[in-house]
Amino acid sequence: MSNDDEEYMAIALEQAGLALLAGEAPVGASLVRDGEVLAAANGVIAELDPTAHAELRVIREAARRWRQLDLAGARLYVTVEPCAMCRAACHYAGITQIVFGARLQDLHALTGNELGRPVSNDQGAVSITGDCCRDQCLDLLQAWAARRAN
Repeated sequence: MSNDDEEYMAIALEQAGLALLAGEAPVGASLVRDGEVLAAANGVIAELDPTAHAELRVIREAARRWRQLDLAGARLYVTVEPCAMCRAACHYAGITQIVFGARLQDLHALTGNELGRPVSNDQGAVSITGDCCRDQCLDLLQAWAARRAN
């Protein structure tokens, strides 16, 4: 860890503290590129959006602020290890480095759940069914891919 890492994590920790004061899970994030803080955020409950994790909120804010989808070169600092959804969002945003504090296992050990949801797959697991209208879906993807090639 460098001094810069600690400096940018301090911003995420400040956001987590604000979340705790507001009755939220104390998770905060900051997104930094080339020494500039692009965004800092926390919270899920106040947004009434189960996808409004701190990581997603900083990605959304930075993309809007910079008016671009590619956030390559940015580094995400977050107080708790990102969930699968947030890691996927980092991938799609081009973020290749994540620095986190506590592990998801730490959160699970303390609360028995992750933001109100059971951790074990046998409780509340999501059922997924594939290949529904696959040919039509593939036709649309092929049309889109052809446009991108031109």
